[in-house]
Amino acid sequence: MISMTDFSIDVLPSQFGASFQRARKARKRSQIWVAEHAGLSRMTIVQLEKGENVGLHAVMKALGALDLGLRLDTARLNYDDIRRMDDDDG
Repeated sequence: MISMTDFSIDVLPSQFGASFQRARKARKRSQIWVAEHAGLSRMTIVQLEKGENVGLHAVMKALGALDLGLRLDTARLNYDDIRRMDDDDG
């Protein structure tokens, strides 16, 4: 069974690219290794790490090659959740 861990991302593409690069290096994987296991070109991995637009499909493939997942959270406040938290306190 493969367990994917969430990949913590930042808002800006350049921050995402830097975070991806750190994760890749922490796993001691080269750009070529990631590219081959993701079915992408090395140039795509270079572009991803530079924060350039490579498309969501390429991001997901690259993350998958490192056994990482991606979770997207809303930046908006969810007022229903806030009301439920207030109800739990009372």
